[in-house]
Amino acid sequence: MTGRRAKRRRMPTEMKAKAFAKMIEDDLTDEIEVQLNSFVRSVVSDLTSDGQKRGVSPVLTGFFASSWKAGLNRPARNDERHNFPKWAKIKTQGNKLAPGFKSVIEQRYPVPTNFKINKSVFIGNTAKYAPQALVSPKSQIFSYLLGGSGTFKEGLTQKIDRIFTDKRADIRVGGDVDDAGRTSFLKL
Repeated sequence: MTGRRAKRRRMPTEMKAKAFAKMIEDDLTDEIEVQLNSFVRSVVSDLTSDGQKRGVSPVLTGFFASSWKAGLNRPARNDERHNFPKWAKIKTQGNKLAPGFKSVIEQRYPVPTNFKINKSVFIGNTAKYAPQALVSPKSQIFSYLLGGSGTFKEGLTQKIDRIFTDKRADIRVGGDVDDAGRTSFLKL
């Protein structure tokens, strides 16, 4: 039987290397997804507060600051303050609260905790007047997004550095050896 080579069998250690690489990949993915979900919750918390509480949203009645939502789809901007009793009863006079009224800031939408790294995450505001509120002189949102300074504790870039502690290094784990003796790598 010359000319025929015996089929190379995989050694048990090679199979273990692939399983080990998969285990490391799964562990890193889980860690990054925990960090991603923590990041999303933290950003929504910052947006759902005003400058007095080291937040970034402009506040008159509190409806805009209370209307931040995170999800897998873009939030629709169709909520009007007068349709929500808690905020409808707050009276304003122009750009000020009427005497005897206080703004109410309460997170209206729970933040999901099941975001995955391979899916886009959208954070947006559901208030119909969101575009006007974003450019309000009271708004610190652009400074927050660009990593600038304001009454808030940390900007978005500082938050990213704090929460995402692992750098995405080029990690490769050897997984298999071919007939020529070359090792193939699994990039994590």
